[in-house]
Amino acid sequence: MILDRAPENIKIFKTEWVEDGYGGGRNPVPSSSFLSVKAFILPTGFAGAGWAANMRFASQGWADTARVSIVIKWSKELVELDQWSQVEAQGQIWTVVQAPRRWSTRRVNYVTVLCELKGDVE
Repeated sequence: MILDRAPENIKIFKTEWVEDGYGGGRNPVPSSSFLSVKAFILPTGFAGAGWAANMRFASQGWADTARVSIVIKWSKELVELDQWSQVEAQGQIWTVVQAPRRWSTRRVNYVTVLCELKGDVE
């Protein structure tokens, strides 16, 4: 199965919700515990407004992909994966920006996750 031979090793950090300290609500923060899985990472686009992508392109001579889709073979442990989860992949930290989508075919079950680069490219 192709998803069994995914080329990228990634870490998925569980999300913990902590009080903001002002009585206004709770904020997502990554936990110290994580799940290691193999995945495919597909460039999807640039984060932010078009002008931000264009400015980065102009200033650096090229634009880094700041949005990726990650495809992972389904397992029960992925139940922890949710919007705001942090993912470490390709030496960078990514944030899940949409609820993961679970897909099922006759032969394979898998999850797709849309992630944006956290912060700017170093």
